[in-house]
Amino acid sequence: MPFNQGPLKGGMSFKPIKVPVPLEIDDQLAPAQIAAYSSYKVVDDIVLPEGFTYDPIAAWGDKIGDDGRCGYNNDYLSFVETGPDRGYLTINFEYISGFTWMQTYGQAIGRSLPFQEVIAATRGDINAFALSEDNPLKAKIREICQECLIDQGIEVISLGRNSDGKWARTFSEADRRITGFSGWQDGRYLRATGPAVAVFEKRYKRGYEDGLGDRIIGTFANCAGGTTPWGTVLRAEENFQAQVPEPVFADSSSTDPGLNRFYIENRFIAGQGNIFGLAGNKYSWIVEVDPANPNDYGTKHTWLGRFRHEAVGVRAEARKQLAVYSGCDQRGDTSTNSSAKN
Repeated sequence: MPFNQGPLKGGMSFKPIKVPVPLEIDDQLAPAQIAAYSSYKVVDDIVLPEGFTYDPIAAWGDKIGDDGRCGYNNDYLSFVETGPDRGYLTINFEYISGFTWMQTYGQAIGRSLPFQEVIAATRGDINAFALSEDNPLKAKIREICQECLIDQGIEVISLGRNSDGKWARTFSEADRRITGFSGWQDGRYLRATGPAVAVFEKRYKRGYEDGLGDRIIGTFANCAGGTTPWGTVLRAEENFQAQVPEPVFADSSSTDPGLNRFYIENRFIAGQGNIFGLAGNKYSWIVEVDPANPNDYGTKHTWLGRFRHEAVGVRAEARKQLAVYSGCDQRGDTSTNSSAKN
């Protein structure tokens, strides 16, 4: 809880932290600002106002469920209460930061990956999907890309407030990871609803066929989201174009995975879906997950449109159509989407 020192300018009841630039709530004239902001100390920590505290809940690499681990670069959080001081926390893991991810992977996960070997062999980008299965380079690229995709997606963990008043994990059977790789080896495919299912199941496609019908391998590029009135969580797939091809043919089938090649250098990794032959038209949707259902690995609602979704909000009123709103985060695009369903 905040330390209450009486109302401040702007109606705040606590003293905010010092940031690198003056704010209106400082209520300082220019000479005082110069004196106060002539220097600024950066610390490697979460800095909170006086009276606030934080407690780590889960960190990259921590075990989640039977066979998962906590992911990387979380974006959206949703807490769905199940009772007093109890509930499910769901977390989005949007992307990996190439340089720091490669630099610290061994420390966090406890094993190494052949980064430098692959960088030296590829010298930039390569259509790894087209490599023969007996090519040793393909196996090394697959290992790296698999780990990249595992560290993206969605996480569900159960939480409770303990006797000290702190929140901590309670390790329920619903704890699980839904990764960018789910379904590839474990059979935990995501499913889809809406008009695109007909495209996925179409027998004769103009473009690429992944052979999976309406089954989908994983979810990634998970940006912000929203919590529904019925206790599920919606997740927005945003900048997927860094990992699989974005364009589709006139019949909405996917372009070839080779259109988005695998790329790696010392500071950057992209095209992680290339080597697995992921169909690009199965990404950039809104994904719904029921955190309380341990067998739910996500449903992509294609009637909500395919674009670079940023967040999603639901408006539900009795005896009215359900409305869902989402923004498009493509550069230069400020459009929003709204859909209604009886």
